Amino acid sequence: MFRNKNTVYLVFILFLLPRCIEPYVPYISTEASNKYVVSGQITDVGGYQFVNVSLSSPVGNPHYIPVLGCFVSISDNKDHVFSLEDVGQGNYRAWIDQQYLIPGTSYMLKIKTPDGIEIESDYDQMYRCPDIDSVYYIKEDLPTNDPLIFNKGIQFYVDLNGTNLNSYFYRWDLEETWEYHSSYPKEWTYDGEIHQIKPPDYSRMVCWSTQTIKNIYTLTTQNLSENKYKKLPLHFVDNTTSRLTYLYSLLVKQYALSESGYTYWEQLRINSNDQGGMYSKQPLAIQGNIKNITHPNQSVLGFFAATSIKSKRIFIKEVDGLIIDYKPICAPTWYRKGFLEVEEREYPVDFYWSGWPYLSTPLFLQPSCVNCLEYGGINVKPNFWPN
Repeated sequence: MFRNKNTVYLVFILFLLPRCIEPYVPYISTEASNKYVVSGQITDVGGYQFVNVSLSSPVGNPHYIPVLGCFVSISDNKDHVFSLEDVGQGNYRAWIDQQYLIPGTSYMLKIKTPDGIEIESDYDQMYRCPDIDSVYYIKEDLPTNDPLIFNKGIQFYVDLNGTNLNSYFYRWDLEETWEYHSSYPKEWTYDGEIHQIKPPDYSRMVCWSTQTIKNIYTLTTQNLSENKYKKLPLHFVDNTTSRLTYLYSLLVKQYALSESGYTYWEQLRINSNDQGGMYSKQPLAIQGNIKNITHPNQSVLGFFAATSIKSKRIFIKEVDGLIIDYKPICAPTWYRKGFLEVEEREYPVDFYWSGWPYLSTPLFLQPSCVNCLEYGGINVKPNFWPN
């Protein structure tokens, strides 16, 4: 399933996000199996805060092993304690009001498993995150292994301005959403008889797809003359998919980290960079801030972070000078004998007339031609999408 251990651990870490915790299916060495894996963070956004507790699985049988029935709490250095409820599948959550989520406060995580194992994180201080200065793109051609071929697309950048703040360590998460269309409305079907849908059904002709960008983006301004940075490269989107065909949106989340949090994410970023072949470090060597108090010689994987967040969303409709080199996977099929060649096991099939109905040849359509949901998106417009 996965090509190397680094990739798998990275996939897990990328889901340490405030909204929800995704199951972690680690693929690691046998001696590292059955270690506790803890993921989660507390942010300055009032609402549910999430933590996930699981066990790593053996290399010969990789699967997600949730740890249920734990007593989990988050406490701060102002004597507030917040108990998390077990919501299943190793996920725990607590609703914490905004008044308790103040930059400058430090937070720690405590876990007691059903077996009596006590796990704790170090205190992690929440730093104030500056507003995102600007997010923008530049049309660029990136080189490939072939010196005559370039990847054409747009390169996103972010500018940072943390003037007058004591935050010097940062991370960015990206989430992309794009609109795409099927090629035809649903109008004609055949199931042994011809049916016409009046008016044509356009409900599955426009869809939206959302994906989290898996790359890790980090930066420290600690050794710079100013707490500023211009033109930090983010995500590149090429012209060979449906992403830039109609309307594309990029949501950028900027996190202010503690120095230990930055060090952890920076090590993950280095481990995720497979340029040059072998990784310089194994992911299990990355030291988090979580300890097994009951058995100090048994390490715990993961990091519990306190972070403040700022976000900005931008939309791209057309890129001057960029030609989209993408065609939907829809190839209408002509049958020489028309409906006589359609087998009963294929019913119902969609088709359209290549000329006037009943006086021309039917062209048969695969499901993706009339149903954009076949590409994995949704046909409900996101609430942030413009009209």
